[in-house]
Amino acid sequence: MCIRDRPTAVSPAGGGVPTQRAALADPAVELELARRMADEADRHGQQAELLAQRPALLPTWSPLARAVAVYAGCGAAAGVLVLMLVLASGVGLVDGFTLGAWICAGLPAVAFFGGYLVLGRWGRPAMVAGTPPRYLPLGFLICFLVVPMAYCAYLLLVRGLR
Repeated sequence: MCIRDRPTAVSPAGGGVPTQRAALADPAVELELARRMADEADRHGQQAELLAQRPALLPTWSPLARAVAVYAGCGAAAGVLVLMLVLASGVGLVDGFTLGAWICAGLPAVAFFGGYLVLGRWGRPAMVAGTPPRYLPLGFLICFLVVPMAYCAYLLLVRGLR
């Protein structure tokens, strides 16, 4: 072995002066340290797998509760749009047929597909065997009930205040 092939340590005073190698450690101690590090790596790997099996959106909730919350949230957002359409109808920007079509079909469908897409993107774990349930009939029912109910609530509120 040539002198150039020896491991060198960089000293603070100068460059590349060969130093004396440290004494060899006890093999049993080194083996125990390696075992502990391997066990710790296994624990971290298991934690990473558990985290990868949880979705990004509401990770501690059950799939059913997550789906209900997402569809209800999308329905509530569509309910706000219904109120905006009703106000636009009151000032003559939207006619009655268009208002009815959006309230009964358009906005509930937009809310339903919005919830479906949100559940597909953020309600799905990174590591899962198969596709998680999106509860389509329940989402359809929620969205197509929340939006018209928001319109009815608005009508009752306006009639009650007059």
